[in-house]
Amino acid sequence: KPGWNDLAVSCNQDFGGRYVQVRPFERNEALTSTPRDLAFGRMPLSREAMNGAGVDPKALMADFGHEVMSEEEITRYEETAERLESSRNRQVPAEKAFAIISDGPHPQDLHVHIRGNAASRGEKVEPDFPDCVDASVAVVPEVEPGAKSSGRRRYLAEWITSPENPLTSRVMVNRLWQHHFGRGIVSTPSDFGELGQRPTHPELLDWLANEFIASGWSVKEMHRRMMSSSAYRMSSIASADAMLRDAENHLLSRFELRRLGAEEVRDAILATNGTLNHQMYGPSIYSMMPKEALATSSRPDSVWGKSSEDQVRRRSVYIKVKRSLTTPLLAAFDVADTDQSCPERFVTTQPAQALALLNGEFINKQARLFAERLKGDAGDRLEDQIRRGLHLALGREPEEREVLLHASFTNRLQAEQGVSAEQALVDFCLVAYNLNEFIYLD
Repeated sequence: KPGWNDLAVSCNQDFGGRYVQVRPFERNEALTSTPRDLAFGRMPLSREAMNGAGVDPKALMADFGHEVMSEEEITRYEETAERLESSRNRQVPAEKAFAIISDGPHPQDLHVHIRGNAASRGEKVEPDFPDCVDASVAVVPEVEPGAKSSGRRRYLAEWITSPENPLTSRVMVNRLWQHHFGRGIVSTPSDFGELGQRPTHPELLDWLANEFIASGWSVKEMHRRMMSSSAYRMSSIASADAMLRDAENHLLSRFELRRLGAEEVRDAILATNGTLNHQMYGPSIYSMMPKEALATSSRPDSVWGKSSEDQVRRRSVYIKVKRSLTTPLLAAFDVADTDQSCPERFVTTQPAQALALLNGEFINKQARLFAERLKGDAGDRLEDQIRRGLHLALGREPEEREVLLHASFTNRLQAEQGVSAEQALVDFCLVAYNLNEFIYLD
C-alpha cells in the first residue's frame, strides 16, 4: 500500500534464541549510524569479511554496541568473546568420529535421493535383498516390546549366513582354495556374476560349500580338508600328456608352483632363525624401516614409530599399514595395494626381490641370527651346521651332496676371500634364504 513498507525477515540460526528484532527507522535517520548500516547491507556481517575490510569487530562493538544492545547483552557478549578466545588459545584437539548409529526400534523411512541430492526425495525404499541373489520379499520381524533397535541388521546377518543362502559359503571356500592353490575354482574371486569367470569344477565348489556349512563354518576344518586332498599333495612336475591337454592347469593335473606371499616370506625368515614372536592380538607394530625409505618422507624423523625388539619380531599381519610408507621387503614381494580393493595379488619376478634378499639391512640381520641358532643347535662342526640350516630352511632332510656343496662354498669364502669362519656361516644362511625352495611351495 502507498506509504507502507513490505518487510520479509528470514532467521536461520544454529544456536541462540532464534529470533530477529525488527524496528522501523526513517531513511534519513538510518543513514547516520554505523550499526544501522549493517541492517541495510552497507557493511559485511561476517567476522572474516569485516576483518578483510579493515574493520575491527571488537572496536565496533565498543563504540556502537550500546545503540543496539542492552547492558546485560553487552556483558554477555564480552564474556562469550573472552571464553571463545581462551578456547582458541588452548588449541585442544577435537575428537572426531565417522560412524553410523541406529535411530532406535522404529527407523525413519528411506527414500531414493534423486541425482544423489539429499533434499530431493524420490520413491520410498523398503528393506529387501538383491533380486539377483534372492528374489523373495524380505519380511523383517516385528519389533519386540522394549527393543532398542529395529533388528534389521541382525535379520540381514542371519540371511547372509543362512544355510539356505549358498553364495556366502561358495565365496569363502573359493577364497581359501585360491590361497592354497594360487587360483580359485572361480578365478574371479570378487565376481561370481555374469561378468566373472565360470568355475572350472562347479560340483567341487558346491560340495566344499556344503561341507563348510556342515562343519559349522569352521575355517580350520576347511584348511585341513583342502591340504589333505590329493590335489594339494600332487607334484608340481607336469607330465607331457598333462602339458598337452591342460597346459594352463585348469583341470588341476598338477600342483601349481606358488611363491610365498609378502607376509609369508618375512614370517618364514623369522621362523627359520627361531626369533618369530607368536604373540596374538594387540595393537599394530612398527617394522624395521631402513633410513633410505624414511628419507622419502617429508618428516623422516617422525613419520614412523619404533617398537621394541621383541614386538618387531611379531608376525607381519600386525605391521602398521601406512599408504605412503610400506615396509620395503613386503613391497618387493607384491604386498596388497592399500589404495584399492585387492581380491587377488599379482605375483611378479623382479630385481628388487633379489636385492632385498641379498643386500637388505633386514635380511642380513636375520642371517646373523640364523647363524647364531645353527651354532647353538649343531655345535662347531661346519657340515652339521649346514645340515641343520638346510633342514630348517627347506623343511626336509637335505641330501649329502647338498651339504657338501654348501660346505665347499663356505670354505672357498674363507680361503679365497679371507672371510672369517663366523662370517662365512652368515653368508651360507643368506644363501639359504635365497634358495628357490625357500621362497616357493613345491
